[in-house]
Amino acid sequence: MEVHAHTHTARKKWTHYFWEFIMLFLAVFCGFLAENIREHAVERHREKQFIQAYLEDLKTDTANIKRNILFVNKKGNKWIR
Repeated sequence: MEVHAHTHTARKKWTHYFWEFIMLFLAVFCGFLAENIREHAVERHREKQFIQAYLEDLKTDTANIKRNILFVNKKGNKWIR
């Protein structure tokens, strides 16, 4: 069985590890910010859809109430007699 000897490399300074940490931290932080921006845009789009659906429901309900009021007014005279 053959044993592989590892070559010795120059030892890294602590500043090298510090900069690696900073770069990794910035990458994760920027990913977090990008995700928050995307989520905010999705929520704004969903909000607009809900408002549009609410307005359509309100128009439909208003039309139904008006129709029912007219129906009751027409039939109301017959029911009273």
